[in-house]
Amino acid sequence: MVHRVLLARGTALSSSTGLGRAHAAVVSILERTLVSDWTKAGEINHTQRLSGWSRLSTRWWKHPSVISDAAASTDADLLHITDQEQAHLVPKNSPIPIIVTIHDLFHLSPRQIKLAEGVVTVGDMSPGIIRKMDLSKLRAGLARADLLICISEMTQREVKREFPGIPTALVRHQIDVDFWNPESNPQPRKLLTDYGDEDSKILLLTVGSNEPRKRLDFVEEILDMLPAKISDDINIIHVGSEVKLSDEELAAAFQHAEALLFPSISEGFGYPPAEAMAAGCPVLAADKSAHNEIIPTRCLLPSNEIRAWCDAIESIHSEWVRAGRVERIPDDELIEYVKKNLSPKAQGKNLAAAYNLAMDKINVQKTNY
Repeated sequence: MVHRVLLARGTALSSSTGLGRAHAAVVSILERTLVSDWTKAGEINHTQRLSGWSRLSTRWWKHPSVISDAAASTDADLLHITDQEQAHLVPKNSPIPIIVTIHDLFHLSPRQIKLAEGVVTVGDMSPGIIRKMDLSKLRAGLARADLLICISEMTQREVKREFPGIPTALVRHQIDVDFWNPESNPQPRKLLTDYGDEDSKILLLTVGSNEPRKRLDFVEEILDMLPAKISDDINIIHVGSEVKLSDEELAAAFQHAEALLFPSISEGFGYPPAEAMAAGCPVLAADKSAHNEIIPTRCLLPSNEIRAWCDAIESIHSEWVRAGRVERIPDDELIEYVKKNLSPKAQGKNLAAAYNLAMDKINVQKTNY
């Protein structure tokens, strides 16, 4: 028997954003029949780019009313709200099970992380009064859900602590392995010429915003400690913080870079290293949650040891010189690792299990009643 799931979110975010990409991935695997015995009944979102009172009115009252009415009248078997920032949409007394995907709890449960360079704050420790009210609505919505999908083991542990008694399921994000793959979708290095790339130098990347937890200052410290003969051979592109690349340009960057530097101290998942690995690009990442769950041990470095990071970059430089100063070949082991663990097929299998778990819970409750 094929069941139907109704997907819901707030604003229809672009797939260039993390939350937009995650939503689009769920839509894709449902439409490609990769979620066994499940199909998409429809999507509910809004496209308005509102501000001020109109935005708040839509978020707190109008859109939740739309979702509540849809849950009461739909012939779908389940409602899936695809990110926790829309958990206020969880209807009260819904006739069908409600699932919410939690990408992280940074805002609901902010924290401070002590590092050698100082304290890094993850999440807003002092939200304003409107945001406090909003967070209260999100927390109440999550408490009403029938099941909470978590994208990492770290998030799952936090969710179990914050919302005890609500079932959880681990469903990691998927990576579009065919798009990033240098064989199935090769992208020329010339796409990067507008960003200062030079064929005669090693190309290194960072991908992420200027948020303190991304630790781009740490990258600058690393580069400053390298010998001049090495640093002079390096061209680094800071994607997201300094330049914005199209999907094709980012694929080219991953396919041609010698390494992605990813010193982030905390992630809900960590798309950039996963996408880099899918392109066969070596990754140097901080050994921190939750991205260390999806990154092989050989790619992880101590988060605070600058010397270890310098040694790793110097090793990359030595290999590049030894090879005649030409580009590396794709790392097939990393490509296969992503195919095995983070493919659309893998996400579809885990999402089907989560949907079935929510349905089983409701059926047990009805039987006991």
